[in-house]
Amino acid sequence: MKKAESEEGMCRNSYRENKIEINCVIFCFEDKKLKVLLIKNESDFDNHKWKLPSAGLNEMPMLQTAQEILRRYISSDDFFLDQLKAFGHHSSLVQENISIVYYAMVRKEKTQEEQELHSNLIWIEANTLTQLDANDRMMLDFSLKELKKNICCSAIGFNLLAEKFTLLQVVNLYEEILGIQINKVNFRRKILQRRLVQSLDEKEEGVSYRAAKFYSLNVPKNEVTWNVKFNFIF
Repeated sequence: MKKAESEEGMCRNSYRENKIEINCVIFCFEDKKLKVLLIKNESDFDNHKWKLPSAGLNEMPMLQTAQEILRRYISSDDFFLDQLKAFGHHSSLVQENISIVYYAMVRKEKTQEEQELHSNLIWIEANTLTQLDANDRMMLDFSLKELKKNICCSAIGFNLLAEKFTLLQVVNLYEEILGIQINKVNFRRKILQRRLVQSLDEKEEGVSYRAAKFYSLNVPKNEVTWNVKFNFIF
C-alpha cells in the first residue's frame, strides 16, 4: 500500500511539472506570398534553427500572453488574433507538454521596421517551409488548414492586406492561400456584390501597366473577424 501511494505521489509530482506554452503562428502577405514569422531556436540540440514564437503560460491569462508575443515582434496593436487549438506533446510516460496555439494576421508594413531591428527573426514562405521540428510543423499545418477554411466564410483574410488595396491583390491573396487559380472576373463580381469593399478616389502610381483603382474594406475595423459572413465557392 505504501509503495502504491509512493508511486501515485511520484506521478502526481511529475504532472505538476507539465509545461503549458502559448504558441503563435503569425502570418503576413508579401510579394504575392503567404509568409510566417519564425524566431531563432537557440536551445534546440537537434539543429532546428528556427521555431514558432512562444512563451510559457505563467501569471497572465492565455489571450494576454499571446498578445504580448505579438507585440514583442510586431510592436503594434494592429493585428488579428484568434485561438485555435491545444496540442499535447508527450515528453515522457507521465509528462505531457501542452501547446495552446493562436494564429495571427498582420499587415506587412507593420513588420518591416521590426525585421530590421531583430536579427533573430525571419519571414519565410509558409507553404514551402521545412526547417521546423515535428511539433511546430504540426501546429503550422493546422493553422494553414484553418486559415484556408476561414477565409472562405469570413472577412478575416483582409487583415493580411494593406489599408487600401486593389481587387487584383485580393485575388492574389486568395489564390496563394487556397493554392488554386481563380476566375478573376467572377471573384471580383462576388466581392462587389457583397459590398465588402468600397472604391477610393485613388489609383496606383508609378506602374508600367494600366493603373488599378484602390479599394478599402467596407466594414468597421473592429468587425473584420466573424461578423462579416459570406460563402465563396470555388
